[in-house]
Amino acid sequence: MIDAIAQFFGVVISAIYEYIPNFGMAIIIMTVMVKLVTFPLNNKQIQSAKKMQALQPEMKKIQQKYKDDKEKQNQAMSEFMRENNMNPLAGCLPLLVQFPVLIGIFRLLQDAGKYLDMNVINQYLFQSAELIDLLKIPLTNLSFSAFTSQFSYYYIFPLIAGATTYLYSQMSMSSDSSQKMMLYMMPVMITVFSFSFPVGLVIYWIMNNVFSIGQHKLIVHLDAIKEKEKAPVAAEAQDKKSNKDQLIADREDRTDAKTETPEKEEKTAKPRSKKGKGKR
Repeated sequence: MIDAIAQFFGVVISAIYEYIPNFGMAIIIMTVMVKLVTFPLNNKQIQSAKKMQALQPEMKKIQQKYKDDKEKQNQAMSEFMRENNMNPLAGCLPLLVQFPVLIGIFRLLQDAGKYLDMNVINQYLFQSAELIDLLKIPLTNLSFSAFTSQFSYYYIFPLIAGATTYLYSQMSMSSDSSQKMMLYMMPVMITVFSFSFPVGLVIYWIMNNVFSIGQHKLIVHLDAIKEKEKAPVAAEAQDKKSNKDQLIADREDRTDAKTETPEKEEKTAKPRSKKGKGKR
C-alpha cells in the first residue's frame, strides 16, 4: 500500500515538475493539493476542536464532580458528549488520513530513483545553486563542528518544522491538562525526527503546518462573521419574544383587574344597604 502511495505521488510530482521545473516548488504545490483534498476533514477537525474548547468548563465540572468515581465520571462524560454531538475521533481522522500520505512521501523521497526520473529532475531546492539537496538527510554528523559548518542551514528546516507544529497544536488543541503534554511533546518529536528525514519531507511537513494554520484562521474568521450576522437576528427575535411576553402579561393583568372590580363593588355595596335599613 505504501509503495503504491509513493508511486502515485511520484507521478504527481513528475507532472507538476513538467510545468514548474523546481523540485521544492513541486513538493509545495503537491502539499496544497493534499490540503485541498483533505479540506473537509480538516474543517471537521477544527470545528470539533472549537466545540471541545467551548465545552471544556462543563467537562471540568463533570470531572470534578465524579473525581472519586472514575466509572461514573466516564459514564457522565460519555452522556455529555452524546448530548452535545461530540465525537472524540473527529479530531484524529485527518491525522489518520494524512499519516499514510506522509509515509508514502517519505518512501518517495528516501528512494527517489525508484519512483522519479532523476535524470530529468533537479533534486536541489535552488536550481542554479546546489546548496540544499532535498533528498539529503540533515543529521549526518552530531559533532559541534558539523553543526557550525557551512552546511548548518540544513538544521534550520527541522527547527521550523517543530515551531510550526507547536503553533498549530496551540491553536487546535483544547486546554485540557491531558492534551497539554501533547502540545509540547509533538513539536519536540517532530523536530527530533526531522533531523533524520530528507529535507524535501521536512518542507512538506512545514508547508502542511503553514496551510493548516491558515485554514484554521480562515474558518475561525468566517465563523465569527456568521455569528455577527446572526446576532442582530437573535436580538430581534429576543425583543419580539420579550414584547410578546409583556403583552401577555398586560392582558393577564387587565383580566385580573376586571375580575377583581365586581368583587370590590359588591363588598362596598353591602354595608351601605345595611346602613340604609338602620335609618328607616
